[in-house]
Amino acid sequence: MDPSLLYGNLPIVLGVFLIAFLSTRKRLNQNFLSLILLSLACILIVGSICSGSSAQRWSTELPILSGIFPLTFLSDGLSSLFLLILAVVSVGIALLSPGYLSHRQDRLHAGHYWSATFIFVLSMCAVILSADAITFLVFWELMSITSCVLVATDHHQHSVQKSALIYLGATRIATALLSAGFLWMHAISGSWCFESWHFNAANSYGAAVLILIGFCIKSGIWPFHIWLPYAYPAAPAPVSVLMSGAMINIPLYGIIRILLCGDLNSSEIATFALLLGSISAFWGILFALVQNDIKRLLAYSSVENVGLILMAISLAIKARIANLPDICLMALTAATFHCLNHGVFKALLFSSAGIIDTQAHTRDLRHLGGLVRAMPYTTACFLVGALAACCLPPLNGFASKWLLFQSLFRSIWESHSLLDRGTCIAAICLLSIVSGLTLASFTKVTAVCFLGKSRSNRSENAKECRAGMLAAQIYFATICVVLGVSAPYVTHSLSRVLADTLHLNFSQAPTTAINTPLMALLLCALFSLIYISFSSRSPVRSYSTWDCGFGPLSARSQVTSDSFAQPLARIFSPFLQYQTEIELSGKDRRHFPETINAKTRMVSLLESRVYLPALTIISHLAKMLARFQAGSIHIYLLYVCITLVLLLLLSAKL
Repeated sequence: MDPSLLYGNLPIVLGVFLIAFLSTRKRLNQNFLSLILLSLACILIVGSICSGSSAQRWSTELPILSGIFPLTFLSDGLSSLFLLILAVVSVGIALLSPGYLSHRQDRLHAGHYWSATFIFVLSMCAVILSADAITFLVFWELMSITSCVLVATDHHQHSVQKSALIYLGATRIATALLSAGFLWMHAISGSWCFESWHFNAANSYGAAVLILIGFCIKSGIWPFHIWLPYAYPAAPAPVSVLMSGAMINIPLYGIIRILLCGDLNSSEIATFALLLGSISAFWGILFALVQNDIKRLLAYSSVENVGLILMAISLAIKARIANLPDICLMALTAATFHCLNHGVFKALLFSSAGIIDTQAHTRDLRHLGGLVRAMPYTTACFLVGALAACCLPPLNGFASKWLLFQSLFRSIWESHSLLDRGTCIAAICLLSIVSGLTLASFTKVTAVCFLGKSRSNRSENAKECRAGMLAAQIYFATICVVLGVSAPYVTHSLSRVLADTLHLNFSQAPTTAINTPLMALLLCALFSLIYISFSSRSPVRSYSTWDCGFGPLSARSQVTSDSFAQPLARIFSPFLQYQTEIELSGKDRRHFPETINAKTRMVSLLESRVYLPALTIISHLAKMLARFQAGSIHIYLLYVCITLVLLLLLSAKL
C-alpha cells in the first residue's frame, strides 16, 4: 500500500470518528479535548518544520472521493509555512478554551464548540494542502460553514444571529466568485490542477479578477470588510483567535498559491490589488481608533493588517512582472512573515480581550479602567501584543513591516515606470499615516483599559484569570518576543523557502537591515539603567493634587475612550462622519446647566450608502420573485418545461 495514501486518508478518517464521538457525548472532559487539540497542533508543527521545502503530492481513493474526483493534496514549503501558522495558533486555542468555556458554560454548548472547532481546524489544514480546485472548494466550504457555526455559538442573542447571517452572506458571495473563476480557468486550461493554471494571457485576466475579489471578501479587504467587525465580536474569544490568527491568512495564501505562483503578469490587476490593500490598511486602523468595544477595535485592526499583507503580495507581483526578482522575494517575505506575526500578536490580543470579558464582564472601554492592579499578568501580555501590533522594535511586527518599507523604497529606485515609482511613494506616505494611527489606537485601548481608576464596579471587582488562560497569553507573548529577536534568521529561512517555491535565484536573503538581537540587548540595558537610576533615589513622596475645589479626583475626571480619539476623529471626520451631540438640561440650561450629556455618533459610509441600499433593492426583487411561488406543482412543472425548451432552442442556435 502506498504510504502517502495512508498518511493522506488516516487523519481524515480519525477526524471524522473523533467529531462523531464528540457530538454524541453529553459530558465532556474539557482538559482531555484540549490535550487532543494540543497533540494535533504539535504534530502539525513538527511535520511543517520537518517537511521543509520539498514537494510531496498524494491523492485519495475510494471511498474518499469528491463525487467522481479524488481529493488531491500538495505539501511544499509554502503550504508548510501556513500550516505552521495554523498549528502555532491552535496550541494557544487548546490552552485557552477550557478556562474560557467554564466561564461561558451557561451560554455555550461545549459539545457543539469542540465538534465545530475540530472540523474547522481540519478543514483549514485541507484547504492549505489542496492541489486542485475541486478539493479546494470542498474544504473551503467546510471551513466557511463551520466558522459560521462557531460565530453563532451564542445564538440566543439577536446581535449574534445578525452577525452570523452577515458573515454567511459574505462567504456565499466569496465562494460564488471563486467557483466562477475556477470554472473559467478550467475552460481555458482543461485542468482542475493549480499547477496547470497560468494567468499570463489576456483571456485569463477575468478569472484572475474574480479569484482575487473572492479571496479579498474572505480575508476582509476593503470594501468587503463589513462582515469582519460583526463576526469577531460575536464569536467566542477562542474562535476570534482562530479566525483572526489563522483563517484570515488562508485567502492570502490562496492569492499567493494561485495568482502569484500562476505567473500573473497583469500590472493593472496588481495595481488594483495594491490600491485595495492601501485603502484597507488606512480604513481599518482609522475605524479602529474610534471603537469602544475592544474586540471590535481589534477586528478593524485585522482589516488594517490584511491590507498591509495584500500590499506586499501585490508589490511582489508587480516586481516579478518588471523582472525584479530581489524585490519580489523581499516583498513576498514581508507578506508571509507578517502573516505569521499578525497571526501571533492578534491571537494574543484577542485572547486578552476574551479574558477581560470573562473577568470584568464587559469589553466596553467606557466601563473599564484600572485593570493593571487586578490583572497584572494580563496587562503585561496585552502590552506586549499592543507593542507588536504597533510594529515597534524589537518585537515581531517591526521586522515584517520594515521589510515592506524596504521593498517600497527599493521599488522607487529600481522600477522603470514613473507610475510605479509614484505609486510606491504614495504607499510609503500612506504607511506612515497608518503607523501613527496604529500607535494612537493601541495607546488608547491600553491606557483607558488598564491604567487610571475603575469606571464601573465590574472592572473594580475583576480578578486575574485561571492558569490555563494565562498560559495561553504567555505562550503567544513569548512567541512575539522570540520572533522579533530572531527576525534576521527567520527572514533568511522564509526567503529560502519562498525562493524554492517560486523558482527564484536565492543569491542573498532579504534582511531587516537592523540587528534585532543587538537592539533587544540595548533596550534591556537601557531599561535596567533607568530602573536603577530611579530606584537609587530617595523614596517617592505622596501629596494631594490640586482639585480645583471639586473634591478628590475620580473616574469621571479621567480621559475617556471617546475624548482620546476625538481630535483625530475630527481631522478625519469626512471619512468617519464623526459627530458630537451635547444635551443640556435644567431651568436655566444656557447659563447654569444642571446636567450635561455628550454623545458621539459615527456613521459608516459603506454601510449606510452602499450596502443598505443594495440590500433594500435585493429585498424588493426577492418579494417580486416570491410571487412566482404559487404553491402549485403544476405551475412549477410548467416553469421546468419552459426552461427546458429555452435551453434546447439556445443549444440549437449555438
